[in-house]
Amino acid sequence: MIIVEKPGQPREIVPTIFCNKESESKVVFASIVSVTISGAESIEQQVQMIVVLLIITLFVALISRPLRLPYTLVLVVVGLLIGLFPILPQVYFNPNAVLFLFLPALLFEGAWNIEVKLLLADWLPVLLLAVPGLLLSVFIVAALVHWGIGLSWLLALLLGSMVAPTDPIAVLSLLRKMGLSERLRVIVEGESLFNDGVGAAVFTIVLAFLLPPLGLAVPGNTGFWAIAADALWLMLGGLAIGLVVGWLVAHLLRFVDDFLIEMTITFCVAYGVYLLGITLHTSGLLAVVAAGLVMGSYGRSKGMSQRTQEATQDIWEFIGYLANSLLFLLLGVQIGASRYTQAIPGVIWALVGVVAGRVLMIYLFLPLQDAIARRAMRKARPFPNTWRPLLVFSGLRGALSIALVLSLPAALAQRDLLAGIVYGVVLVTLLGQGLGLFVLLPRWQKEAGKEDSSSTP
Repeated sequence: MIIVEKPGQPREIVPTIFCNKESESKVVFASIVSVTISGAESIEQQVQMIVVLLIITLFVALISRPLRLPYTLVLVVVGLLIGLFPILPQVYFNPNAVLFLFLPALLFEGAWNIEVKLLLADWLPVLLLAVPGLLLSVFIVAALVHWGIGLSWLLALLLGSMVAPTDPIAVLSLLRKMGLSERLRVIVEGESLFNDGVGAAVFTIVLAFLLPPLGLAVPGNTGFWAIAADALWLMLGGLAIGLVVGWLVAHLLRFVDDFLIEMTITFCVAYGVYLLGITLHTSGLLAVVAAGLVMGSYGRSKGMSQRTQEATQDIWEFIGYLANSLLFLLLGVQIGASRYTQAIPGVIWALVGVVAGRVLMIYLFLPLQDAIARRAMRKARPFPNTWRPLLVFSGLRGALSIALVLSLPAALAQRDLLAGIVYGVVLVTLLGQGLGLFVLLPRWQKEAGKEDSSSTP
């Protein structure tokens, strides 16, 4: 089953960066097959379950709109209730489905819709928040949980890499419904699209040092410099692959004038570039983002007719809506079905680290951005002060964090504790920060809009 799995049948994902070339293709192929044919003996029951889940999402959509509540957050609450009271006991959150099915589609859809010109105009704050800002947050979380509950530094860094990245799925789905300033929305979207790839790279690097004692890493590929080189390729290679593939396919679209074929091509790019990135030992997530940015800007304007653009926009909007609905519902189910009360102290320390890291990165790197912009750029665009609290509240965590923790090898020490902490952090940030952003946004929106217009040359 692509989105549910039976109890007692957990599956693990070993990052392909630790596999040799001979076994790499086997790992990727096995991961895909396990997602697509799991439970093939009961296809009818699985289809019935998908229909039930879709009906639940429709019901939630119908009740959330009149109440003016964020649809995705209501889905999480409904999923929590389903998990707490085992109404659908056969439904489980499948990390393979998230990594191979949901994330490529949602990241491509997010990159497809972002305004690339606006993103390039504010590339510096996006870069500062997505790379050094995220690394700062990782180390703050790691330090607090290390000192607070006694986790080893490697386990603490592993936890930090899982909870520090803002989840693009959670952020994009919420912000699009809330009417933020266009510039602010592009910055938040850009940060969330890129920092998950950086967080996944840190996760992979730390895991590289933890796997050898468990006999899960390939000998000869775990030295410091080998891992450093792999990490560099992991972060830059995906971007390069996505840009090249997106550019080539964008030129190919100029020779095709059939909107059905062109829509199919974009679908193949979203998943194909992700699998290509994994096969080449780099970040498939960043490859999808880069390809989506190129296809959504250059490819759409140069290689697609008006009818194709409208049809492609509609189909990706539907795919994003469908994937978001199922993902947030299953996210709530997984958290609700978990019983990790022993992780509460770790959740508290990790939450303090997450909030402190977010506040520090916003109030440290945005003033730095303003200073650099005034000195080095002719058209300086400083950030309105009212945006900073909004950026703090936009640091939601979601499906990516849970998919990463569920992909940890079962032999890893304190895996259950790490899972409990991640569940707690995701739940509090989704409901706490998400509702806080929803409630507080109207107070800041008009003032921020005025400051934004006044800061624009």
